[in-house]
Parts: sequence; structure tokens; C-alpha cells
Amino acid sequence: MGNSLKEPRPESPIDLLCEYCVNPVGLDVSRPRFSWVLRHEERGRKQSAYQILVSSSMENIARDIGDMWDSGKVCSNQSVNVEYSGKTLESGKIYYWKVRWWDDKDQASPYSKVATFEMGLLKQEDWRAKWITGGTLLRRKFRLDKTVRLARAYVSGLGYYELRINGKRIGDRYLDPGQTDYEKIVLYSTYDITEFLKEGENIIGIMLGNGRYNVKPERRPFHKHYGEPRAIAQVKIEFIDGSHEVLVTDEEWMVSKGPIVDNDIYDGETYDARLEKEGWDAPGYNDQGWEKTKMAEAPGGRMLSQATFPPIRIVGMLQPVRLTNPKPSVYVFDFGQNFTGWVRLTVNGPRGTEVRLRYAEALNPDGTINTRNLRDARVTEIYILKGEGVEVYEPRFTYHGFRYVEITGFPGTPTISSLQGVIVHSYVKPVGGFLCSNQLLNNIHKNVLWGQLSNLMSIPTDCPQRDERMGWMGDAQLSAEEAIYNFDMAAFYTKWIQDIKAARKEDGSVPDVVPPYWSLYPADPAWGRACIVIPWLLYLHYGDKRILEENYELMKGWVDFLGTKAENHVLKFSKYGDWCPPGHIKSMETPGEVISALCYYEDASLLSKVARILGKTEDEKKYVELAEKIKEGFNREYFSEKHNCYLPLKGILGDVSSQFYSQTANIIPLYLEMVPLSKVEDALKRLLNDITITYDNHVNTGIIGTRYLLETLTKYGYADVAYKIMSQTTYPSLGYMIKEGATTLWERWEYLADSGMNSHNHIMFGSVDAWFYKALAGINVDSEHPGFEKIIIKPHLVGDLTHAGASLKTIRGLVISRWVRGGNSLTLEVTVPVNSVAEVYIPTMGSTNPIVKEGGKVIWRDNAFFESVPGIISGRREEKHIIFSIGSGSYVFLIEEA
Repeated sequence: MGNSLKEPRPESPIDLLCEYCVNPVGLDVSRPRFSWVLRHEERGRKQSAYQILVSSSMENIARDIGDMWDSGKVCSNQSVNVEYSGKTLESGKIYYWKVRWWDDKDQASPYSKVATFEMGLLKQEDWRAKWITGGTLLRRKFRLDKTVRLARAYVSGLGYYELRINGKRIGDRYLDPGQTDYEKIVLYSTYDITEFLKEGENIIGIMLGNGRYNVKPERRPFHKHYGEPRAIAQVKIEFIDGSHEVLVTDEEWMVSKGPIVDNDIYDGETYDARLEKEGWDAPGYNDQGWEKTKMAEAPGGRMLSQATFPPIRIVGMLQPVRLTNPKPSVYVFDFGQNFTGWVRLTVNGPRGTEVRLRYAEALNPDGTINTRNLRDARVTEIYILKGEGVEVYEPRFTYHGFRYVEITGFPGTPTISSLQGVIVHSYVKPVGGFLCSNQLLNNIHKNVLWGQLSNLMSIPTDCPQRDERMGWMGDAQLSAEEAIYNFDMAAFYTKWIQDIKAARKEDGSVPDVVPPYWSLYPADPAWGRACIVIPWLLYLHYGDKRILEENYELMKGWVDFLGTKAENHVLKFSKYGDWCPPGHIKSMETPGEVISALCYYEDASLLSKVARILGKTEDEKKYVELAEKIKEGFNREYFSEKHNCYLPLKGILGDVSSQFYSQTANIIPLYLEMVPLSKVEDALKRLLNDITITYDNHVNTGIIGTRYLLETLTKYGYADVAYKIMSQTTYPSLGYMIKEGATTLWERWEYLADSGMNSHNHIMFGSVDAWFYKALAGINVDSEHPGFEKIIIKPHLVGDLTHAGASLKTIRGLVISRWVRGGNSLTLEVTVPVNSVAEVYIPTMGSTNPIVKEGGKVIWRDNAFFESVPGIISGRREEKHIIFSIGSGSYVFLIEEA
């Protein structure tokens, strides 16, 4: 009798993505890419082939007819960013797709559930609408005499807008569109408005705010100003009889002023409820007295869709934890957390009562709010009551970074429920999680999360509260890896790289801030390198080769530009350097030119790798050689043969004294392997002495050095020293910030109550959070197998940590690394997604003859591998680790003394 057992069949794919999004609407990518996550009940399974169907109708896709594209059975393990290769896609059309896969035993899965993607307006000439202006409220009345089958609105309003139809707010986007240089790029959003339209009279309305388009006159000398607010909208309506109609912004629209008397990103909003025009956005309203709209010039930028770009949303609410009354008629609400957004005010009082809300991050000793670090930002909301019972107000076209809110002018005495905190930021989905037995590290991690989200406002900002809030490239590139470990950043960074590309000058230079609202050209080398670092990280973590292809000239142009500034391959051009070390704004120990030279080397090295990936052999050779010359020049200029370390002031003071030692100037060359091989041990010893003895396991680095500090120590076997640094609670340390009440990360290591350079919510030191994932939990990408095709699991057991772990929802699926130690044993749990492999480094904990078990079965004994468990391919020993090569699946390893 034959064996009736069948081979386990692969399960249908899940988590289907198109350009990193679930069912995107308004896509303007002509050849979109598809990704999916695989499932299989067996360990060690891989994809050997796939088939994608793309159809123009649900009927066709249900019958397995790919009339737009049937890939056929493609023999490939690619399950990430597979490019569409079918018929030409059309503007405004909805397409349906699904995928199935074959495992490495040639067993086919069922098809996935059907996903969709909908195209936006693919060509500039598809826009029939005109830009209009003339007021803050815009409306258009129109009639529909047929039943609507489908309706879409394509809308942009500069600087910000809110779309309304028949009395209702449309969508959940706020502070829309995303910030860009409007002369180069203007973003629009696509809305499904089918359910909001009806037969008979309909009203479409738009409210306009200033945003960064209409800048106040006093700021225009240093902040780019574009013009008066304006809007564009195009509505396509399809009826059930097959006909269609297009409604556009044109001369037929009406405009008026509204209750928002003033609005500004920095200063806040003034809202006079007495000026509300009740029902203005609904049928039946009499708009007599309104004016005809004026035609406006187009901003100049190319219209691009925000279909894949994460919108700014209200993501949560916070209740105050304390209400105080530090002075008569002055009330201060404490929300217990620094965050971005605004407050929702509930009030009841006489008509004309003026309530003022002021935001702040800190308090004065007397309990009043301290706004000195906000500089020229007034951060004030003024609400004027209409006097018709309970009134609820929250602003539309501004945002703040704050923990405290002061109320004055409140009619009566407020209660703690008079205000609610509204949390607002770009909606990037959480993908990572980290926890360990050291609660201080967990609190640092939490502060990083709050700080990172606070600084995602359609661009990666430096801070959310003062008169700045710019897309500083240095802050962004330093925190990018941390952000990617914690959140789904693929679409967000893809958009911002587009902004950088638009800001590039002909000489290859880029500015310090993007979009370039402040014209700061050329960027400091440590800031400008965001144009290389972030595309590289997107390639590593998402397997995104297209981001390298589309931005290769941007990256190459930047490195070549730096070359024009270098002398004998040593770059000395600098503006900021190792910004904000303890006690200073600019580093005294590390001149900026040293940082610039190191960035030049790393950029050239990365560019050579990108060239190799893209098959640009000549460029690869060119930049490998350039990097070598930069290294030689740097060592010649700064390395002290006498003291076996880098002395940044060697060129000024000579090679006579190591008194002016710089941690940063030695950390980064060690990390980049620039130190002469015969000098590495001595250079490392000198660094360790400075960290552990001179500074008692505290940092003496700014934002650049801190980015490399922990990883460098870990790389050379001193993760325990890195752990000691992160466990400090005395100045200077992140733990000190927490001890002083920080709920996000500060701009400075110290608290300065009277300084304008003292943001309490800066993300630039957040780079350390990646170390929690990479070193403590041990989840690492392999640059030779990007997109987590191969995963390196290498946790470090340090200090008094008894357990640590992290999970990461990668583009291929869930990765987990979690360990617990007790006595002489260690348990390590690992999960690897289907279609990935991993190398798992298990620490031997000093044992000379350990036993390793998985699922209760011995896989390592007497320093030899036992091939006894499915999914575990091989094992070997290297110094302090036993390393197993494993396939997909979930594993529980136990190591103990024999």
C-alpha cells in the first residue's frame, strides 16, 4: 500500500503591496512594483517561482484571466518589488491583481486574495482644472441627474487645504499636501467621493491655509515665499449608465473669507467663530455676497500623486495628567508627554470671549510656561466664541510640539477635561518592537519613538516646536536607520529623496535643508550625504534597487562636487561638524574639517558599492580608487604615528601632544576600517581609555560621533562598554535626560532653561536606537543579500541584561530574535520568514564544550554539528560563537555546558 501522505502545500501569499502600499489609490508610477509575504507549514522553504495576474475587471481576475498582464510561471525567488510588465496602464483606471507561488519542491500555492491599485493622473495634460485663488473658502454648486457609480476627486491646495462635500469633511488627511519646493513639485491627493454625492444639488468646498506657501512678510528675507494660497481640483464622476462627467476648478467657483482670521505654522491660528458661515459647504446655502474666484498662476511644480506617501493624520488622543493655576486666571495643562499636534478645546461662554492657548515644552520655576526656546514662534491659538452653548475648537492649518498648554481668557474656571491633546504626524506604520530587562533602555527606546514620530511631518524635521521645523539633512540621515527599524519608512523616504533630487544644483551640490525653504547651499558634507545614505538604507532594508537607479546621478554628483572642494583628496570644507557635543554647540575637540573628510571617504565607498550593484564597472573602479586616496590623505593629515591615534589638531599644533584627543575623530576611522592595520589595537586601546577612564563611560561626542560610537565598540568586541554608556543616568547621557524629566530626546546633552538652542524634541541623537535592534536583540541585514533575503542574528549578552528581544515586520515577513539567560544556559528564539535564510550566532558564554539543542534535539556537541533538525542546514564554531545556517521557520535554541 503506497504512502498516502502528501507534501505540505504552500499557503496563499498575504500582505500584498503595490509600491509599498495596500491597495493604493491615485498611483502615478507607470510600472508599479509588487511584493508579497509567503507562508508555509514546513521549515526551510523558499520560493522557486511565481505567477502574477493583473486584470482590468473583477470579473476577469475572478476567472484567473490576466488581461493586462499574466506573467506566467516565472522561475525566480523574487517576492519583493517585482516590476509590472504588462499593457500600458491608463489614468484613473482601477486594476486588480493576485499572485501565487511555487516552493522549492515545485508545489504550487492557491492564489492570494485579490488586491487593487488605482491609477491617478499619469500625464500633466490629464489636468483640465485651473488654479484658483481669492479667499479662504471656495465653493462650487453642481447638479447630478443620474445615479453615481464611481467618483474621484484629485485635489491640491497650497499651502494647506481641507476638502468638503455636502457638509462633510472628506478623508482623514491633515496639513495636506506634503511639503515640497512648490516651484519643482506639487503633490495632490486622490479621494473616493462616491458615497458623498447624490442626485440633485451638490456642493464641493475647499478651505485654504497658508502653510509654507504664503509666508509672513517678516520671515520672507530668510524663508522662501511663493504667493497667496490657491487650489486646484478635478472631479471625475462615472454614472451607472456608463456616461461620465468632469468637474474642475475654474471661473465658476465662488470665494469668500472665513472664520480662520490668521494661520501660520509657527505662530498658530486665530479663529473667530462669529464669522462662521453655517452650511457654506452644503446644498441650500445662499452664497449671495460671495465673489467669483480669481484665476491663479500655477506654482510651477510638476503635479505628482501622494498615493503611496503616508499622509499626516490624527493618530491618537492624550488626556492631561495635571492642571495647575500658577497665577490668577492663568491655567497650565500638563499632558505628561512631549508630542506633536494641537489641543481640542471645549468651552461655553459669552459671545466675543477670547480664549488664548499657548504651547510650550518646559515650565519656569513658578509653574508658568517657558517659551524662550521657541524663539520667534508665537505658538498661540486664539479662539473667539460665538456664544451659542458648548463650543468645540481645534486648529486646522498649524501644528505644535509641546507638553504644556497655557489657557488665559477662559470664561470661568476650566476643568482637566477642557482640553484634550490631539496627536498628529505622518502616519508611518510601526514595524519594529524592542524590549529588554533594563527599564532605562526601554525608556530611551520609548523616547526615541516619540521623538521620531514628532519629527515626521511630511518631511523629516529637526524639531517640531520652534521657528524652524526644517528638513535638516544631517538629522535625517543620522536617524534614518533607527526610523527604518521602527517604522515602515519606504514610501516616506522615497518621496523625500525626490525632494532632494529636485533641490540639486547643476554643480551637484544639495542644500542643508530640503525642501530648501532656507537657501543653505552647499550642504555641510555630513548633512548633504543624506542623498547617499538614505537610498542605500532603502536598498538594504527593502531590496529597492530602483531607488539606486533613479538617484545614481544625484549620489554621483554629490561625491564629485565634494571632490571639487578637496585638496589632495582631503576635504576641509565644513559648516557644522560634530554638532552639539557635551557643553558646546560646535565641537572644540573635533574640527568640522575632520568630519567632512570622513564623510567624503564613506560616501565614495558607498558610491562604489552602488556602482557595482548597478553594473557600472568603470565607476565602481573609479570610486574604489578614490576612496583609497581619501583614506591615504586622511591618515597622512591626521594620524599621529607617535601617539597611535588621530589628532584633529595635528596640522595646527604638530605631532607633539595627545592632549587634544577626540573620541569622534578616532571612532569613525575605526568603524570605517581606515586605521592602518598595525595601529588598530593601539588606536582602540587609546579610545577605550578615553571613554572608560577619562570620561567614566560617558560620551564626549556630538551627533556624528554618537551615530558611530556604539557600533564601533561592538564591532571590536566591546559591546559591554557600549552598554555601560547607554546605562548612565548622570550627565552627559540619554539617561540623564530621562532623569531630568525628558519624554523625548533633547537637542543638547544639557538642559539650558534660557537658551534658544535647547529643543526638547530633537531626533538627531536617536541614532543609538538602531543599536538596540542590531546589537542587543541581534537583528541585522546582510548587504550582499538585501531586503532581509539573508538575516544575521547576532545578539550580545552584556552587563546585567538577563533578557532582550526584538521583532521586525520586514518586507518579506516577520523576523524575531529574543533571548533569555540564566545560570550557565541561554535560550534564543528566532523566527525567519519564508523565502529568507539566516545565520544565527549563539554566544558560547565562555564554555569550551557547550551543547546546543533546538526543540529538545541536540544539534551541537563535542564541537561538532549534528544534522538532526529540519531547517538547520549547518553549524560551525568561530571564537566566541556557534553559528548555524538556518532556513525559514521558528526555532528555540538552548545552549548549556556539556
